[in-house]
Amino acid sequence: MNDAIMQLIELQQIDHQRGDLASRIKGLESQKEQLRHKAEQERSAVEKLQEHLETLKHNSRMMNLEVDKLDDQIREYQDQLDTGIISFKEMEALRMKISNQRIRIGEMEDKALHLMDEIEETTAQHAREVENLAAREVDLDSEMAKIDVHIEQLRRELDDWKEKRARIVAVLPRHTVQQYDHLHVKFDDPVVPIEKGTCSGCKLTVSGTTVERARDGMEIVTCENCSRILYAR
Repeated sequence: MNDAIMQLIELQQIDHQRGDLASRIKGLESQKEQLRHKAEQERSAVEKLQEHLETLKHNSRMMNLEVDKLDDQIREYQDQLDTGIISFKEMEALRMKISNQRIRIGEMEDKALHLMDEIEETTAQHAREVENLAAREVDLDSEMAKIDVHIEQLRRELDDWKEKRARIVAVLPRHTVQQYDHLHVKFDDPVVPIEKGTCSGCKLTVSGTTVERARDGMEIVTCENCSRILYAR
C-alpha cells in the first residue's frame, strides 16, 4: 500500500471524526434551542396568567362602577318618590324600577363576590407561578450553560481534526485530494478495501486487473462500478 493510499485512509478517518463531531454539535444546539423554547413557553404562560388577572381586576372595577351607578339611580328614583309631585301610575313605575335595580344590584354583588374569590385565587396562583418560573429559569440557564461548555469542547476537538486534515491535504497531490473530495460528496466511505475480489463499498465484483493494480500499490486505483478509491489489504 503506497503512502498516498495510507494518507487517504487517514483522511477518511478524520472526516468520519469531523462528521461525528459536527453531528453531535448540531444535536446539542438543537437541544439548547428546545430548552430556550421551553423557557419562552413557560414565560409566556406566566404572562398570560398575568393578563388574565388584569382582566379579572378590570372586570371587577367595571362591576363596582355599575353597582355604584345603579345605586345612584335608586337614590334618584327614591328622591322623586319622596319629594316629587307625581301621579300614582308614575309612583308605581318608580317603585318597579327601584325593585328591579335592587334585584340587579343583588345579582351583581353575588357575581362580584365570585369574581373577588377568583381574583384572590388567581393572584395566589400567579405568585406561585412567578416563583416557580424564577427557579425553572435558573435550572434552564444552568442546563444551557452546560451545553455551551460541551459545544465549545467539541468545537475545539473539531478544530484539532481540521488541522490534522489540513496537514494531510498539504502533502497529497492536489488532483488526488480533488478526486477524494468529489467522491466524499457522494459517499461516506470514498476509500474502501477490496474484499474477495469485490469493492467493499458497492459490493460489486472488480476486474482481476484492478485487483492486481491495487496490490501493486503503485497508483490510485478506482472501482469500475462506483468509482471509489480501492486498496488491497
